[in-house]
This record gives sequence, structure tokens and C-alpha cells, in this order.
Amino acid sequence: MHAVKDAADKEAANTDAVPAQPEVLRQHKRPVTALASIAFFVMCAMLLSMTVWIVWSSREVRLREAKATTENMARTLAAQAYMELEIADVMLDDIVEQIRHDGNMDASGERLQSRLEQLPRNIAEITGVFIFDRQGEWLASSSGAGRDGNNSDRDYFTYHKTHAQPGSHIGAPVLSKSSGQWVLPVSRRVASADGSFAGVVLVTLGLASFERIYDSLNLGKLGTAFFALDDGTLIYRRPFQAELIGMDISSGAILRAYRETGPVGTAMMTAKVDETERLYSYRHLQRFPVIVAAGLSKEDIFAEWRWLSTQIVLASLAAGAALIYLFRKVMRQIAVRDRIEASLRQASTQLQRANADLAARASQDGLTGLANRRCFDETLAHELNRAQRSGHAVSLIMLDVDFFKKFNDQYGHVAGDACLQAVAGAVARSVGRAEDLAARYGGEEFAVIMPGTGAAGARDVAEAIRAAVEALQLPHAASANGVVTVSLGAATLRPGQERRTDSSELIREADALLYQSKNSGRNRVSTEAPAA
Repeated sequence: MHAVKDAADKEAANTDAVPAQPEVLRQHKRPVTALASIAFFVMCAMLLSMTVWIVWSSREVRLREAKATTENMARTLAAQAYMELEIADVMLDDIVEQIRHDGNMDASGERLQSRLEQLPRNIAEITGVFIFDRQGEWLASSSGAGRDGNNSDRDYFTYHKTHAQPGSHIGAPVLSKSSGQWVLPVSRRVASADGSFAGVVLVTLGLASFERIYDSLNLGKLGTAFFALDDGTLIYRRPFQAELIGMDISSGAILRAYRETGPVGTAMMTAKVDETERLYSYRHLQRFPVIVAAGLSKEDIFAEWRWLSTQIVLASLAAGAALIYLFRKVMRQIAVRDRIEASLRQASTQLQRANADLAARASQDGLTGLANRRCFDETLAHELNRAQRSGHAVSLIMLDVDFFKKFNDQYGHVAGDACLQAVAGAVARSVGRAEDLAARYGGEEFAVIMPGTGAAGARDVAEAIRAAVEALQLPHAASANGVVTVSLGAATLRPGQERRTDSSELIREADALLYQSKNSGRNRVSTEAPAA
């Protein structure tokens, strides 16, 4: 193998001694060619950079504009929601205070009825005001209806019955029993003098009042706006869909962002309701458990930007095409020469690869990847000649897979090939030095040439190979060990032993030691007796 390598190196050196014609052409190119090429690439780079910068900057500008728009819309929605809830809260506080002042919940309906009837007329957002006793019976209402209604089944009534907090409670939207419209209930608990539950005062805000504000927003084709309780109960969403009222969106992106980053924020998020990606701005009201949000879809935000960017890119491509055309006109002859040079260089590279591949194929065993018999013979002869000149020892290890024919008969030839590949891998891993050569000698027999290695070193390596193969634990029912093993013989040529200058003699001795291992029970290493 070393002889083959030396011959190849000599041939490569002879080839490199004569410069290739393409290299000569490259050395004699005029300086103006290089300058023209540099100028062309600089202009292209500048054009590309300007295009990228303009497109990216316009995108950032559009994103900032959309962010400002959504923030303004969220601020408007928050102000509107706060105003309506504040009105309802003040009204509830006033009514509860009057009931507490009168001190007679049972009679409050008569005294408050006329006043309640005036409230919705003065405030358009309020659709109704109601007072219920401890059983949920209507005591008074702004609609002037009789006292035959009962709201004890409403969630807000149950809430106040079980919670003693004096503040206003905002419940999930409901269909009003009096008007049949969707309303937002805002309620307060009425307590007796001893603090026990005495009833509920309710103000209902019509969702239609929110709809007027939300419809005035320019949200584009796929934009949306909504407000919800901060527990995730959806109160209203545009575009309006009645079936979404009361939906739980607590696991949605906006509620998660509110819980993680705070009461105000803007970010690109994907909606839980329709899986549309939008730029959302949200705000949580300061005094009420309500969060509002407005979002413009990513598609709408960048629709105009995409059109503008397409025009810019097309213009840049046209300018680039003009530059390329002019450059080609000027550099046509040089381009032809460069193509010829590239072709020659490619052909040379392919030829070198082909030669290297042929050399590898000629010296490598196709099944195991180790050196083949031809490479083994050449390398052994070469190393023996070197040993005779230098006086260094050469060791040879021969090994054979135990009961391999029985293995093939029982498991088949495909398994036999896999077994040989595994053994070859163990051999290659056990041979640590670059100058050592592991080869497939033939069939299930392998060999390792170890220049400059004495008998002790050869035995150590042979023992490492034996242990590595046994450690593979390849099942072998016909073997006494139950797994695949190898038997090895290691012979060493020592300086001054003139009788063993022939490679065949060293092979015969290593082979004899191999069969000594087989006759001694297999799965073992046999070496020549150490020198006295």
C-alpha cells in the first residue's frame, strides 16, 4: 500500500511541475478586468443593499403605523368601556345608598319606581335598572313592569347571595328577560342592617351601545376588536357573533400576555377564536375587571407594503438586468475564457477524483472496508524490506472467525456478511496506529501488519482484537461460547533473523499460530515463544 502511495505522490509531483494552461491565463488577465469586475459587484451590492433597506424600512414604518393605530383604538375602547361602567357603578352606588338610608328594602320598590323609570331615558347606554329582594323577586324596575318576575336563577344574583363584597360586580352577558336583547349586567349587593343578604340592584348595559363604537373602527377586512372580563369571559367581539358571547378565552394569547406582561401591551398574536394572526393592542381598565383589545390582521397590515415592495424589487431587478447586460457586453471575451478555464479545472478535478476512487477501489475490500489482499501483499513486502534495512521488528497478526461455516449454514449468507463487517469494525477500532494496516486476507480470515512492533506489542493488540470481537456479543449457537469469537496468531520478524525475510514465511508462521489457537480451544491468542 505504501508503494502504491509513493508512486501516486510521485506522479502528482510530476503533474504539478508544469503549470496548467488555465492558470497561465488567469495570471495574465489585465488589471482593468479586475477593476471592472470589482466595480460591477460593488454596484450590484449597493443596489441590493438599497433595495433591502428600502423594503425593510417601509415594512418597519408600516408596522409602527399599525401599532399606533391599534394602540389608539384600544385606548378609545377602554375609555368608552370605562365611561359606561363608571356610569353604571355610580348609579348603583347611589341606589344602594338610598335603599340603605330608607332602611326598608320591602318598601323601596314603591319609592324608587318613578325614579328608576327616568334613568334609561336620560342615559342611552343603560337599558334597564332593577331591584330584587332576597328571593329574587322584582321590587322595582325602570321598565315599569309588574312585580311578577324572578331573577334568582341569574349568576349575578347567586354571586351576591354568596359574596359579601360591597362593590359592583360585572357578570357575563345575558339575554334580558324584559327586552330580549343582549345586555351586560352590572350589579351590587344590598345588605340588611345586620349585614345579611337583602337583595340585588342591577343595571344593564346594552351591547348595542358597544356595537356602535366598535363598528366605527377601521379594522380592515380581517381585523377585530373585543372586550372581555379578565377571567376570560368574552363580552363582545367584532365582527359580532351571538354564539361567541360568554365564550372562555382565558387560554388565548391576549389574556396570557396580560397575565405575563401587565395591563397594557402590543404584540403580534394569533387569536383563539379564528386562528388569525394579528397585531393586537390591549388595555386593562383600572377600576374594573375588564380588558379591551383591538387587532389588525397581519395580512391587512402588510397588503399595501407587499404591493409597494413588489414594485421596488421589480425596479431593482430591471436595473440589475441592465447592469448585467452592459457588463456582459464588455466582458464577453473574458467570460468565454473563464468558462473554458472552469471547464478544464472541473475536468481536472473529476479526473483526480476518478483516479483517487480507482486507487481506493484497487486497495479496499468491498464488503468490510478494510484493505484487500492485494494491498496486504504489497504492504507486507514493503515493510519487510524496510525492516531488513532499518533493523526494526515487523509483526503480523492473522485471525479467523471461529466456526464461520456453521454460522453461515445456520443464519444465512446475509447474516454472514453482516458478521464479517462487524468483526472488521472491531479489528479496525483495535488497531490504533496510522502505520498499522488491517486487511481482509480472504473469506473469514483477517490480518494486521504492525511495523516497528515487537512480540509483546503484537500480543497486546491481538488480545484487544479478541476481546473487542467477543464484546460484540453476536449470537452464534454453534459456538461453545454462544457468541461470535475469533482465534488469532501473532508472529514477529526480529532484526537479524535472516531466515524470515520472505513475507510468505511470516504469513505461514502467523497462520500456524492461528491454527494453534484453534486447536487449543479457539477464542484465544497464540504467539511465538519470547526470545531468550
